[in-house]
Parts: sequence; structure tokens; C-alpha cells
Amino acid sequence: MLFRRIVVIALLSGLAGGLALSLTQRWQVIPIIVAAEHLESQKVEVTGSESSEHSGHSHDHEEWGPEDGLERILFTTLSNVLTAIGYALLLVALGAAASIKFGKARMSFASGLAWGLGGFITFFAAPSLGILPQLPGVAGTALESRQLWWVATVLCTGTGLFLAHALKTNWRWVGAVILIVVPHIFGAPQADDPYAGHTAEVAAQLSELSGAFLVATAVSSLVVWLVVGSCTGLGLDRVLSKET
Repeated sequence: MLFRRIVVIALLSGLAGGLALSLTQRWQVIPIIVAAEHLESQKVEVTGSESSEHSGHSHDHEEWGPEDGLERILFTTLSNVLTAIGYALLLVALGAAASIKFGKARMSFASGLAWGLGGFITFFAAPSLGILPQLPGVAGTALESRQLWWVATVLCTGTGLFLAHALKTNWRWVGAVILIVVPHIFGAPQADDPYAGHTAEVAAQLSELSGAFLVATAVSSLVVWLVVGSCTGLGLDRVLSKET
């Protein structure tokens, strides 16, 4: 019974976080993406035989994607809700581990906010120090290398923050700092020219949009993590208080 209630809390917290994220994206993130896509359409096209050769095959292998409008909104919202549910399940598991294994106080509304802030730092803030959120039209390095560095950064940052919270020895801070800093010492893979193929004017506009996109995605990520964290903490506090 308790396990089922905890899962329900994670599902409801994820639903609230996913809806909050979707609303924030519609307000801040999506307008910037639309502007970047418009600039991307102005990218300098390859001229000559190479251009004509590829034009005949440009539509042969198009990938499916949701249509603009209601279909895209629904698919985006569904994706956000599922992602937020994953965040909530992660917070529930880590909160329970910290409480049972390391004797920490059980999660509450306030501690849920703290855990949510830790999730934001782990999954967004720390990786963004090396790899900025990428707009359409902005080139990046190979996807595999970026994914590898991102995963390593998330694991090191999350482990460092968890150990700093869970352990009682003063040495935990040294270990936490080392884990958090190591990925940035190695450095994230960077593109040589992220605005290759664009005119100087378009490149300048994309650069300006990239700064706005970083702020918008940071706000969106912070919102979803704080909503998921606070809802998860509040729900667990109420459920566990009834059990005791």
C-alpha cells in the first residue's frame, strides 16, 4: 500500500511538473526556437552541382514529426510529463535512500525544494557550463561525444551533491568538489565554428538568440525541478506522517 502511494505521488508530481514546464516553454522557449528556425532557413545554400544533386533526394528520407499546432503541443506536453515523472521517481528513490541508509530526515516541502534545486544543478546548470542548450541552425560536435560528456557530468555532479548531503564526515566536501569539477577539467567537446554556413548578420542574430535561449531553458528547467521537488516532498511528508 505504501509503495503504491509513493508511486502515485511521483506520478502526480510529474504531471504537475510536466504541465508547468510546458506552460513555461510556450511562454519563453518556443518563441526563441521559432525565431532560430526562421534564421536557419536563411542559411547560405550550397550552389552548383552539389546543390542540385542533393535537391532531388532531399525528401526521400524525411523523419516523421508532429505537425505544428495542437499535435505538436500535445506531443511536447506528453514528453514533458513523462520526463518530469522520471525526475519525481528519481527524487523519491534518492530521498528514501538518504532517509533509510544514512539516517537523514524524511522529505518535506522545504527539503523537496532543496532536492529539486539539486536536480536542476545536476541535470542543467553543471552540464550547461560546458555545453550550452543548442538552437536550430547552431552547429555542434558529434552527438556521441556530447552525450558522453553530458552523462559523465550528470553522474559526477549528482554523486557529489548526494554524498555531500548524505555523509557526515567533513571530507565529504572534498570528495564532492572533486567529483563536480573533474568533468570540467577534461572539458566539453566544442564546435570549431557553431555558425558555419551563415552570413555574419545571421550569425550575430543566432548568437544573441543563443544567450536568450540559455536563460529561457534555465528558467524552464528550474521551474520543473522546483515543482516536482516541492510536490514530491509535500506528498511524501503527508503519506509518511499517516503511516507513523
